[in-house]
Amino acid sequence: MSFNQEFTIHPVGQGLFYSGKITHNNQVKFRMVFDCGSITAGAGQEEVELYRDADFLGKKVLDLLVISHFDQDHVNHIGRLLADGIKVKKLAMPFISFSERLFLVAKFIDLNDGFNPDDDFFIRFVIDPLGAMNENLDGDSEIFLIENGPDEPIPLTKNGSFESQESGPNNNNEERFDFSFDNKEPFTEHYLTSKSELKIFKIKDSEKGSIISANYIKLMEFLFYRRTVGKDEEKFYDKVKELFFEKFSIDSNIDEVNHLDEIISEVKKIDSGTKIKDIFKEAKEVDGFEKFKGIDIVDLNTTALSLLHKNLDGIFLFVGCPVDTFRRHYYDMLNHFVINGITHIQKFISSDGSRVETQNFHNTYPFPYYYDNNPTNNFIYPNVLLTSDSFLLTQTQVNEFMNHYRNHWNDYWLFQIPHHGSEKNSNGILHSVIPKKVTNFINYGIGNRDDHPSSSVINSLVATGNSVKLISINQFSGIRFNLNIG
Repeated sequence: MSFNQEFTIHPVGQGLFYSGKITHNNQVKFRMVFDCGSITAGAGQEEVELYRDADFLGKKVLDLLVISHFDQDHVNHIGRLLADGIKVKKLAMPFISFSERLFLVAKFIDLNDGFNPDDDFFIRFVIDPLGAMNENLDGDSEIFLIENGPDEPIPLTKNGSFESQESGPNNNNEERFDFSFDNKEPFTEHYLTSKSELKIFKIKDSEKGSIISANYIKLMEFLFYRRTVGKDEEKFYDKVKELFFEKFSIDSNIDEVNHLDEIISEVKKIDSGTKIKDIFKEAKEVDGFEKFKGIDIVDLNTTALSLLHKNLDGIFLFVGCPVDTFRRHYYDMLNHFVINGITHIQKFISSDGSRVETQNFHNTYPFPYYYDNNPTNNFIYPNVLLTSDSFLLTQTQVNEFMNHYRNHWNDYWLFQIPHHGSEKNSNGILHSVIPKKVTNFINYGIGNRDDHPSSSVINSLVATGNSVKLISINQFSGIRFNLNIG
């Protein structure tokens, strides 16, 4: 038997396109994508086309799509990713109000000084995400809306939950792996879509998502974190929505799901950012919103999901290692690993999109060190903690984030510096608590309009010792990392 995991941070510049693929006995059993967008010309489209390989187009299945938030540079290529009828089996995204989604569209129109036809999918997707993915979702699809959970650490899963799982390998190579949550609450207020047949659930970010084999062995965990958006911000977004409806003569008494098309139509008519600027200015002048007067619209706190994906030792059970042998000979099992290390993807400016892929450009995975110094015997590689555009700037924000992941804080090898290295999202408060053994990465676009990454963030990473293992991801540089068993 063979078991392979492959994860890629694609070189898309100012944006994020992260994908994972699990292969069992040379057949793809699971595909996941975390965000798919870029505002760097050409880079995102190229990577999406390369990702859409023969297996993807033949099976027409994406097992899990995770949307961290609704900024253009994280979602604008989802339409191309799912073109030609690709079915999304499971969709996870933050539970976000209509007012906040409309605010994000208004912010985009303001920044880009009006609507551009090239941004049609992005506008439709943010205002009506499930409607924009209509042909990609059917009665078998499940949508998970991640909301804030209890303010307590996610508990640690011990021994891969062996006690309740079947023993022995699964040689059925026809069935794909599944993703789900143990506890999911049906969401019946379908103001997100008019498609009543969709299965929509609300999920607390304290709940663990799992990839499960056909014989019910849990192989991986997905641990989400959705930081609370301030009450003042929520009220501000509601005010922006109210003013937007007034400015563009939209009937506020019509329920949202029935006027989504009307809103989209109005947005497409906006040929400059002037009206949007007026809306933002007027909203800031309303009593109670004085705190927003000195804050740039682009710096307002909006929703973003973080995700830690991590392997469970149920993988050993899946490939046929008896439970008692595993528990007595854990370190011997590591000899079955083939650590490919990191493959560096280098892209070049050329007419044919030339690229070079070089293995082990940065370091190989030194698993003896990690496992010898990890008393929980958990996997470290290839686990990753993705922060996307989360705000982890203040001591309170970092404390809440760390408390959420407290039981898993040392269980990953790769950490994403938030929001392309923006000084508005992280500083030494966060950087000083990143585990020293961890490799960090910053994804950004060379020449981006926001000057990411900030020099203050780079200086902070140097000062806190995190520049020793720092990977640069941009439109010319990406990475792929693998884990093979068998």
